[in-house]
Amino acid sequence: MTTRDQALAALREQWGERWEIWVVPLALGGNTWCARRRDDPDLRHVLNAHEPNHLAEYITEAEEGSREE
Repeated sequence: MTTRDQALAALREQWGERWEIWVVPLALGGNTWCARRRDDPDLRHVLNAHEPNHLAEYITEAEEGSREE
């Protein structure tokens, strides 16, 4: 398992019940890390990050924001 696969597995383990999480390989190298709430009927609301730890931060912020509403 690669580091990318390990990071993806860790994100899915932590948030996979509530979030769909995937990686898009970029043509010129690197990846875009993506997540979308499973219960969001509008499929256009997607979080994007360049690093898995940034995606984890964005998910945490999104969950905190949804609790405040």
